[in-house]
Amino acid sequence: MKIRHKLILAFGVLIVILLAEIVLNQVISSRATQTYNTLQSKINPAINVLHKYQSINKELDLLLTNRINGDDKISTINRVKGIVEVELTYIQNQLAVLKKDLPEESTDRVLLKKLIGDTEALITHTIKFRSLFNSQTENEANVDLALVIYNDKITTLNTSIDNYIDHLNLNYSRAFDSYNAKLSSNLKSVSNIILITGLIGILLAVLITIQITYSIAEPIYKLKKAALKMSKGNLDERIKIEGKNELADLGKSFNAMAEELKMSFNEQEKQIEEIKSVNKELEQFVYVASHDLQEPLRTMSSYIGLISELYIHQLDDNALKYMKHIEDASLRMKTLIKDLLDYSKIGKVKEVTTVDINTIVSNILLDHELIIKDTNATIECDTLPTVMGLGIELKQLFQNLINNGLKFKKPDTAPHIQIKVDEQPDYWLFSVKDNGIGMDEKYFDRVFVIFQRLHNKDEYQGTGIGLSICKKIVDMHQGTIWIESEINKGCTFYFTIFKKLQKI
Repeated sequence: MKIRHKLILAFGVLIVILLAEIVLNQVISSRATQTYNTLQSKINPAINVLHKYQSINKELDLLLTNRINGDDKISTINRVKGIVEVELTYIQNQLAVLKKDLPEESTDRVLLKKLIGDTEALITHTIKFRSLFNSQTENEANVDLALVIYNDKITTLNTSIDNYIDHLNLNYSRAFDSYNAKLSSNLKSVSNIILITGLIGILLAVLITIQITYSIAEPIYKLKKAALKMSKGNLDERIKIEGKNELADLGKSFNAMAEELKMSFNEQEKQIEEIKSVNKELEQFVYVASHDLQEPLRTMSSYIGLISELYIHQLDDNALKYMKHIEDASLRMKTLIKDLLDYSKIGKVKEVTTVDINTIVSNILLDHELIIKDTNATIECDTLPTVMGLGIELKQLFQNLINNGLKFKKPDTAPHIQIKVDEQPDYWLFSVKDNGIGMDEKYFDRVFVIFQRLHNKDEYQGTGIGLSICKKIVDMHQGTIWIESEINKGCTFYFTIFKKLQKI
């Protein structure tokens, strides 16, 4: 069975369980909410009203008894008036609301109806009782009549009302217990559903985890381990993944890739060895050719000098002009050979050392002291860092860039060169800026190619090797070199040197 099918099935079952839990919880929670609302809106208010009525009824009976016994305090009279006109009226209205919410055949509705009738009668007889004790009408006959009303009517009503309240209290208390038990049962059901589905979910999660561990994680670990060994050069590493799932197919593809990679690497190694051999031969050729060319060039220069010295008076103007051309060509050839030798020698000694760039620049400026004075050049330099690299090559790099700024100056403008450095987390960013003639953007890449010149040799001397040497040195230090420039606005050469230089 495919891994994706197993995972889809497992997660599908988990989703179904979660959906069932949500639906069941919603249904039971809705019932619990309904039960709770009934308790809060019907049962508890009814119990509170009945308790309050029972308390008021006892208080009223006590006040009327005291009045019969001669308590004629204003507070007592006012309290009786408040109970009759306010509290009993409020109770009567609340009882009517409770009766309205009950079905017609309900026993509680019948009891409430009788209780409301008794309450109405109690209010009427209490008002009549209180009027007979009015100070203006109070006499022996009225007092006797009040006693009759109290003993025959009010006392009977009080007893009847207490009985109704007791019955209703008992019924509502039973209802309260019933609804409370139902609410507790609903909450317990919710808790049980959460517990059961949670346990099922945990069990399923464990099964999925085991499945992923053995079906996915272990093969992936094998792939990772094999890939790590291959990255370290062990191209013979192969893996074996059992089964007929996607990872087994991936393992087969990995083995096929490893086989192809091994064949490709073998071919590349052969090509690299061939390239190394050719490069070595080319370097040897350049060195030997450049070195051997110097001897006939020195001989030619010597004879040109002798001819110029011994036979100058015998030569006409054309001969002297031709001799001058030959001498200039030999000097250019000598410079070109020297630059070729310098280019071929770069990196011959690959000994990485600590190099103080401040010392390098100071020595270059000392070597160029005469040309700096002759051109009235000014050179500004930051405090430069100490780096890891090839000392001779780094000196040649800065020397060529400074020479570039001194050579390609604008007419009637003294050269001004700025050497700056900016520290980055992993490397140093150097810049050498001049105020010379500048160049067009289209030549930015071309100037780093060997023997590429942008100007006529009569305008600016050079062989077109200087900047290619700079690029070769920066490349050896795993850095990058580039130009920012505009015509007649000078050039800025940027290059990077890494702080932790890898093996060159």
